[in-house]
Order: sequence, then C-alpha cells, then structure tokens
Amino acid sequence: MTGRSVCVVPAKLERTPEGIPYAPDFGDIYHSSAGGLAQARHVFLAGNGLPDRWRGRASFTILETGFGLGLNFLAAWHALRADPHGPARLHFVSVERHPFRAAELAEALAPIEELAPLATALVAAWPPPLAGFHRIAFDGGRVQLTLLAGDARELLPQLEARADALFLDGFSPAKNPEMWSPEVVRQLARLAAPGATLATWTVAGGVRAALADAGFPVEKREGFGGKREMLVGCRAGEDETPSPPERRAVVVGAGLAGTFVAERLASRGWAVHLVDPVEKRTGATVGLVRPIANLRDAVNAQASRPAFLYALQHFRALQHDGFHLVWRRSGVLQLADGDDEAARMAAIISAQEHDPAFLRFVDAAEARELAGRPVRGPGWWMPSGAWVSPGSLAVALLARAGPGVRRHLGRRVERLEREGAEWRALDASGSVIAEAPTLIVANAFDAKRLLPEARFPLSRVRGQVTFLPPSPARALDIVVSGSGYVAPLPDGGHVVGATYQHHDDADDVRAADHRENLARVDTMLPGFSEGLHPMGLDGLAGFRATIPDRLPVFGATAIPGVWAATGLGSRGLLWAPIGAELIASRLEGEPIPLPRDLAGAISPKRFLS
Repeated sequence: MTGRSVCVVPAKLERTPEGIPYAPDFGDIYHSSAGGLAQARHVFLAGNGLPDRWRGRASFTILETGFGLGLNFLAAWHALRADPHGPARLHFVSVERHPFRAAELAEALAPIEELAPLATALVAAWPPPLAGFHRIAFDGGRVQLTLLAGDARELLPQLEARADALFLDGFSPAKNPEMWSPEVVRQLARLAAPGATLATWTVAGGVRAALADAGFPVEKREGFGGKREMLVGCRAGEDETPSPPERRAVVVGAGLAGTFVAERLASRGWAVHLVDPVEKRTGATVGLVRPIANLRDAVNAQASRPAFLYALQHFRALQHDGFHLVWRRSGVLQLADGDDEAARMAAIISAQEHDPAFLRFVDAAEARELAGRPVRGPGWWMPSGAWVSPGSLAVALLARAGPGVRRHLGRRVERLEREGAEWRALDASGSVIAEAPTLIVANAFDAKRLLPEARFPLSRVRGQVTFLPPSPARALDIVVSGSGYVAPLPDGGHVVGATYQHHDDADDVRAADHRENLARVDTMLPGFSEGLHPMGLDGLAGFRATIPDRLPVFGATAIPGVWAATGLGSRGLLWAPIGAELIASRLEGEPIPLPRDLAGAISPKRFLS
C-alpha cells in the first residue's frame, strides 16, 4: 500500500502587523507592502510586455512559478477582459506547492475590491488540496487556469506546454531555494517558446546565473515598491504565433466520448462532422460520477482525481451558461462488501490522507444516517459525487457547440480511407459521409473494426439496469454503490444496475436481469426492493466498451491524423470530459490538462509496445 498522501499541505494565512499576507513556513510575505495588484501589473504584466504581446493571438500561454494568492492570474484575467484585441484563449499555468483552501483564499482576496467578481469566480471553482493537475475554465472557456499543486521539481517535468511568458514569483530564493534551482529553471527553458519573455521581482545573483545558463539573457529594470530593481529577460528566437491547424475534423461515434470531443473542438473554432449509425440514442437514465481509490493508488486512481474534478466543473459550467443539464451533486456512498473490505477502505483513507471534502471513511452508523435508511455496513462517502442524465448532457453539449458540429445520424461508417491530406468516412455503398484532415474514432467497441492496426484490446460487455417505481418506502436521495449502484431518477423512482455480461450481444430487457439487480440492491440496502416483482419492472440494456487495464483510450494513434476516444467502460461520465479536453488541447498545441505520465497511460499507442 502506498503511504504517500494524495493531498498537498495547504498554506496557512497569516498577516504581518501591517496586514500583508504572510507565509510562516517560508518566513516571507506574499506581495509587496506597496500593493499586490499593483506589483502584479508592474512586475509581471508590464515586465512581459503585456497586454501588447498577446494582441492578435489566437492563443497565449503564461507559465507561473508560485500561484500564491492568485493575484498575477487575476491581474492577467482582468487585463484580458479590458482588452478588445486580446487573444481568443488565454492559458495560465501555475505551480504551487502549498495552495490555500478556498475559504482562506477568499479571505486573502476580499480587500481587493477591483478584482471582486473575478476572485469570487476563482474561489467558487477552487479545488480541494489534491496533488497534481487541475484544469479550470472561466469566461466560457476563454480563460483556462491549469493549477499544478505540488513540488515544481516533480510537476514541471510532467507538463506539456509552450509558454509565451514566464512569471517567476516564488518566495525569496534565500527562503525557498528549490523554486529557483537550476533544475526548475531548466524545465522553464524546456517549456518556453522561442521569443518567450520572463519577469521576476528578484535580482539575486544565483537567479541571474541560472537563467543565463538556461538561455535566458536578463537585464535589470526599475523595481516596484521597496525594491529598486527587478529582472526581465527574453529567450532567443522569434516571437511568432504558431501556424494554427486546419480546424476541421470527422468524429465517428456520437456517444459520450464522441460528443464531448466534438464539443471541445467546436469550443476552439473547429468545424466538426459527427457521424453515428443511430438516429436517436437511448441510454441509462442517469449515470454516476465518482473518483476511484485503491490500495496501490494505481494509475486509474491517480487519473480519476483530475478527471472527476474537471467533469464536475464542466457540468457546472454548462448549467451556469444556461444549458439544460439534468444532474445533481447528491453525494455517493460506496459500501464495503464485508469486514475485510471495510478494513481495507479505512486503511486507504488513513495511508493516503484523502481530504474529507473529497473522500472519507464512514462507519455503519454514519452510512445509515447519510442514506436515511438501513445499510449493510460502513464504506466511503464522496460528498461531491454526482448523478447525471447522459441524454440531457448530450443535448446540452451539442447546444453549446452550436453550428460548429454538423451531425450525420443514421449513417454507419463502413470503412475509412485517406485521400491526400483528407480522411474520409465512407458508408456501405462507398459514398463519402464526411471528410477532414483530422479523424477521431470514438465509436466504442466498433473502433476495433475501423482501426484494426491500432490493436485495441476492447471487449463488449452487456449491462442491464432496472427502473424502480416511486414509493415512500424507497426514499433515497443519494447514490449508493458497492454491489452495483442505486440512484434516484429525476422524475421519481430509482435506477438499479447494472449486470455485467460478456459474449452477449442481445439488447432485450430480461426479467432474470431484473431479478439479479433487485438482489444486488437488497445486499446494499436491506429490504429496498420489498414488494417488487421482476416481471413487472421496466429496464434498459446497453453495452460497455472495456479495456483490460481499466483505463480509457484518448489521444493520437500511430496513424497520421487519426485519434481515438474509446474504452470508457462503465465510467464514461468520469473519463469523457477530460479525455476530450486532452485531445482538443493537443490538437491545438495548448497546455495539456493531465501530467505527461497519465496522458501516456491512456494513450492509444500503449497497445503497440
């Protein structure tokens, strides 16, 4: 079992006698006594030639060391809002070893009235103190914050990005030498684009030498507040905007994976053809969104944490922007199956030090209180776990994508062919359904047929859910899982599922499977199905596309111009949002939302070795 915490240690908010936010662990202040916002504008924005340098750009990326109170981020966002010629998309990537909790961040930013609306939005979207990458979108996705929570020496090597400007804002080199170390500076050089600029408030000799050795000639400029001087620099090379890709794609498959990919590409101005053999999809009435935890903190658990938080913020954004999404953060209670599993679940929480706002162990009494009825025993409580209607989600995603996505429904792709720079999707008669330079295969198990050379070890697994009618005797407002799951339905009643059957391609609804589901729910919630008979119930059968390593498939294949999005198993609502964001980010040359190791773990190329 891993004994390493999955969380970072949050910062403690203290103040000097003058009221300046102060970090006791580093013995240093967060900003100049002359004003944090003014310092951000003088040192970091003006020191990098902003906003002038970002004007006319489709995308601009800022990389920061030391997020602190977020003043540099908020100052850049504020400047972008005021600039009618700013980039269509601003990426702000920042690494912070000790991020504040949301309440302390709100308290620290409260005195800065000019930034109040932006600070409120930042605090509302602020993640719990989980280590790793956090992708958060603002202003309809125009502003993207990628927060790297943890040690810069560990996280910067995991970052894929092309930084146009560097904000070096760690604590004093004398008090936080790791942030200014040659190894960190070398990573900054790796990530900096030709012509990238940098600015920092410190002029320490060791910092100047490390920057010069890494290819950043620096010069002193007039400092801010009590500091007479600051540093600015520029990496050798032309400050050129990369040539944008030809933003046209064919997405084969209009399930969760394909619809999310289409929406993420459309949000970046792509013209997408979405092709699917089904005229109108049906699916489980609600699905679960919850993270994964296991003894070894295996790759699927590590990847699930940023995926889970990104999915929640994506769903919130859809709702906030006025799209009708049926979902609820009801919380998910995952019950242990016996004493041995209960002991293992408790040990995982203790050893990995999960934040209780994210995942905690509850005894049988608290589990019963959360469920509001008898339960079989203790388990995990995930307060932010949610249920979502996949049908309403697809409608909301396509409504948000608007005319950027053209649908070709009721058209089965029989084969693919390359003609010059274009990929073509053809039907059984050989007619071209759609063509584009970029092809994303997102048609679940059928991806094996269209891309045999990719060697996807996909399996098709049948599953049936059972719908339970409303009844006062079956009151349950949260989701309970363990031996399957039971979740409330938006219009009343509950859904129970799901069976798991290999080598079964029939989609009929069976009383035998209802009987299995009723037994499943009764093992978790004794007596929950009392009075129900399998022959009198409705249900739905569908199919999962699973991979033996229990990880999804998102990324570029070894075939030029071809990408894949499949293998979601029973966790499509968890994996699809961040997987689609990963594909869109890589196609656009933007910072990716996952560490390189985790992005590699879900790559289609992992099956070719």
